[in-house]
Amino acid sequence: MGQEEDIPIRDLLQLCLRSNDEQHWQKFVRRTHTVIAGVVLNTCRRWQEPSRSLGDDLIQDTYVKLFANDRKALRSIKNEYENTIYGFLKVVASNVVCDHFRQSKNKVVEIEPTDLLLPPSSDGANRIEIAQRKHEIERKLEELSATPTYNRDMAVFWLHHAQGYTAKEISLLPGIALTVKGVEALLFRLMRFLRDGLGPPEDRGKDRSQDTEENKDTSSAEEENESG
Repeated sequence: MGQEEDIPIRDLLQLCLRSNDEQHWQKFVRRTHTVIAGVVLNTCRRWQEPSRSLGDDLIQDTYVKLFANDRKALRSIKNEYENTIYGFLKVVASNVVCDHFRQSKNKVVEIEPTDLLLPPSSDGANRIEIAQRKHEIERKLEELSATPTYNRDMAVFWLHHAQGYTAKEISLLPGIALTVKGVEALLFRLMRFLRDGLGPPEDRGKDRSQDTEENKDTSSAEEENESG
């Protein structure tokens, strides 16, 4: 194996961007293909079991998006931690698949996902509930689609609850533009929105009264992050 097979992925990316050598880029694709392919296939299964040709096309579309405009997307990564690159690739791959199925010509009814699509995490009880009610949760969250930060907010929500990313890891991803506190505030607000809309009726009044002051605090935290 060559030297590029052994070095950390973030160092390999920097080598690729500096040299623009085709062989280095081929090794970068080889190192990242499994991650991108896994996200593409799992995300496709929200709508249908993907054919091999569809999977290959969407994987290719992901790399086209990453390499467009002189690799602008890859150059934008704050390459501070080893997992930052993989987190960014997962977001891009997931968005490519979602964009594909949301186009009218490709419109397909989403199917109920299985627990296999949702990796386990430390907060097991909460993760199991989200897995069981994922389709219902997605429909509820779509009520927020008119908000200007909807796409970012959904990426944050599912990176945390479906992929198991921490608030710190999410805050380091390009395009998020929130600090750790801001990510935590956003996740709290989205979970409260879901509890109020989907939770048992007897809990809703209690949640609203308890969250009144917390709502002010979390809104302030997000506004401060987005203006900073």
